[in-house]
Amino acid sequence: MESWAIDLLATAPPGENRSGLSRVVWELATALAARGHRPRVLYPSAGPPPSPEVAGVHAVPIPVPGSLRGPYGRERAIARAASALLDPAADLLLANDEKGGAISLPGPRGPRFLMFAHDIQQHHLLTMRALGPNPPSLRQRLGTFRDRRAIRRLEGTAFDRARAILVASEANRNLIREFYPWVPADRIHLLPPSVPTLPDVGDRDAARGGLLLPRDVPVVSFIGHTPDRQGLPLALEAFRRVRAFFPGARFLVVGSSGPSAAGVSYLGVVDEATKARVLRASDLFLCPARYEGFGLAPREAMRAGIATIVSRHVPIDGAGRSSVVRVVPEDDAGAYASELAELLADPALRRQLGERGRAYAEQFRPERMAERFEEIVRPVLGRG
Repeated sequence: MESWAIDLLATAPPGENRSGLSRVVWELATALAARGHRPRVLYPSAGPPPSPEVAGVHAVPIPVPGSLRGPYGRERAIARAASALLDPAADLLLANDEKGGAISLPGPRGPRFLMFAHDIQQHHLLTMRALGPNPPSLRQRLGTFRDRRAIRRLEGTAFDRARAILVASEANRNLIREFYPWVPADRIHLLPPSVPTLPDVGDRDAARGGLLLPRDVPVVSFIGHTPDRQGLPLALEAFRRVRAFFPGARFLVVGSSGPSAAGVSYLGVVDEATKARVLRASDLFLCPARYEGFGLAPREAMRAGIATIVSRHVPIDGAGRSSVVRVVPEDDAGAYASELAELLADPALRRQLGERGRAYAEQFRPERMAERFEEIVRPVLGRG
């Protein structure tokens, strides 16, 4: 088995669970190390470095500098600092997000440059700005114009220089074609992120006991650190409507906060064991996201066997969408409330949907992501 030296760029330190993208990078690096490769993960950090090895991965902190002038100044400054730490003798450099377009590559004999496009940032920017005031002010319009011009330059540069572009879903492949139509189609490869196995926290009753929840009430959960993007306001309104028919129901929100409401508990940012208890304790998982490049949280719920409701914006590749999740076709709280009510009222239907979701999510194991990465990279290295 050949061994490659690989530099990967992450957006956060190991164990930082606020960033789904960073978590995917660390998990890929760990899976590659387990297969005999030599990965280093470079990540911005203002604190002390971790131990030199993280599950076989060499962790390299990037000192967080001050921001450069102009849009995405912090990201460009981090890319400049990271450039000085790259290994010119590495076989591969895997970047992600807009910083990939600001990296200074070591030279023509340096590592092959790859880009992991978890999100298409132009689309993400426009989607999130559309959720703001309507109509936007002149200042907001000018800000969007400047930011979009900057992100198009950074992201476009990254895609132009990448020997391979790894996308999390077919939806992102299509978005690259829409926003960057000159990118050759044969450079774009599907690499679904891994969905980790949850820590063992016992059965449903044990999980509810650990969270101080009654055993006999309906429990719905939500996980997300960007509430507007991931649809928390829609989820709260849908739950409020459903609770009129299920008065003891609870709604557990992980990673975000919102207005106080009957039956709603905001748990904030939690560790993996607490998140596992939330999912084990749940009857339903709700994800009314306005935009998702992959949708890690709903897939985690599915792998836990929890019946899951998602928006039409969550890509579900490789399965009949309606067979493994409930997909709500419109961004309307009433539509989500209807799905919640039907599934809360029918335990057998919930179990059936949960088991089909679990079978679908089992394909997203970390070792499979590493194997697929190797399949994509061998031709880039001229070895297959």
